[in-house]
Amino acid sequence: MARFSRESRLGFVGAGRVGCSLAAALSTAGYPVAAAASRAFDSARRLARLAPDAVAYRTPQEAADRVDILFVTTPDDAIRQVASDIRWRAGQGVVHCSGVASLDVLAAPVAVGAVPGAFHPLQAVSSAENGVESLPGATFGIEAEGEMRSYLSEAAEAIGANPIFLRAEDKPIYHLTGVLMGNLLTALGAVSAQLWETFGFSRAEGVKALAPMMRQVSVNLDASGVPGAVAGPYVRGDAGTVRKHLDALAERAPQYLPLYCELALAGLPFALERGPIDERRAAEIRKMLEEFREGPPSPNHPQPETNQGEQPKCA
Repeated sequence: MARFSRESRLGFVGAGRVGCSLAAALSTAGYPVAAAASRAFDSARRLARLAPDAVAYRTPQEAADRVDILFVTTPDDAIRQVASDIRWRAGQGVVHCSGVASLDVLAAPVAVGAVPGAFHPLQAVSSAENGVESLPGATFGIEAEGEMRSYLSEAAEAIGANPIFLRAEDKPIYHLTGVLMGNLLTALGAVSAQLWETFGFSRAEGVKALAPMMRQVSVNLDASGVPGAVAGPYVRGDAGTVRKHLDALAERAPQYLPLYCELALAGLPFALERGPIDERRAAEIRKMLEEFREGPPSPNHPQPETNQGEQPKCA
């Protein structure tokens, strides 16, 4: 008889954004979420309110004693300790939701016969409410074997997500891609909005102007892939435009020059792959970016060639 099924009772230890979002999504999909615990009891009660049959408990042990599978949705650095402090039953499921940690953080429950798994949503979750809405269509990175692997894959599909299976050694790079796209893309959006203050607008106005562009970039990337979605002055080979960007940053916000240069340098190979920029023009832009990355050059530094006489290209 299968140990894990859609009738298995679920519990959550850790009631942050991911825990609350996942509990609500699984409950909506028909999975019985029965217990919640958190460092703050009010947080456990908040999670319990998101699932009709859930009860909030004051300790992780109380939650673990009442469920077949316990999801540990604490911060990554706390997973090992939380898992080690609980008295597990043989055959009980224990699942953490870290994207970078492997199953070795669950060594203590495994030693007494618990069945481990990892179930990570590759999604930017800003709140429980937004998380529930954003989980359908997201990718879930799964590390597990046998029955737990099948259970977690089916759970991802039940909430409309895309399950993929990961090896332990691949998880740091997998997670890094999510940080680049989520956390650091948010930081890039924040920097871009902050720059609006240099020409007389508020940061909030910058966010309002740039957020629709960020949404469209994701649409373009999904629809056209790489390099099809790559656009802008690098694809066109507009060295003069890039020079104007660099001069403006050097004058008004020099602290962001290295960021701009590193991102542009990282994107140049994709611009070459897309075209119509050629290697000669790419080399010119690359040299300019490398020089500005170390600090603005002298005022007598030669200006780059422009595309005068060429027909404008759309990219």
